[in-house]
Amino acid sequence: MATLIFWLVVLVTVASAIAVVTARNILHAAFSLCLTFLGVAATYIFLHADFVAAVQLIVYVGGILVLIMFAIMFSSNVVEDTAEGRRGLLALGAGAAGMAAVFAAVLLLTSRLAEPLKTANPCANVAYAATVSVEAGQTGIGHCLMGPYLLPFEVVSVLLLAALIGAVVIVRKEVR
Repeated sequence: MATLIFWLVVLVTVASAIAVVTARNILHAAFSLCLTFLGVAATYIFLHADFVAAVQLIVYVGGILVLIMFAIMFSSNVVEDTAEGRRGLLALGAGAAGMAAVFAAVLLLTSRLAEPLKTANPCANVAYAATVSVEAGQTGIGHCLMGPYLLPFEVVSVLLLAALIGAVVIVRKEVR
């Protein structure tokens, strides 16, 4: 029964992710993104990563998605494209080919770098044990984020802040 529920969650997550990128209405895309985030959190629960699932719900569903919804609702320039936004068959084929190429590249890199990454990552066993084993506690992720991976963690947070400021500057109306 758990396997059936898992594949149902995966199917709903993938279908809603596809709906995010193919939706013509931005509000429908945002609702599909909510379903995608919930599906990812459910997948984390299946992996016994309760902490990561809770962070997924709090940060992405509770914070980022609400921010996106407010931006959509308060934006007066949200207009649904009809004739200009239609995708041609050529653009759809190019997108599918690009997606297949990226997927193949990720699979190739994952297979080639699996062993070197295991030896280079000092927190791999700790983080994996803390994520999978309930008895071990889930402190390995915190130790890794506040230890050897503190600098990349902070760089990503500054990058997200810059993206948020850039989005506000782009959307802001000029005052004359």
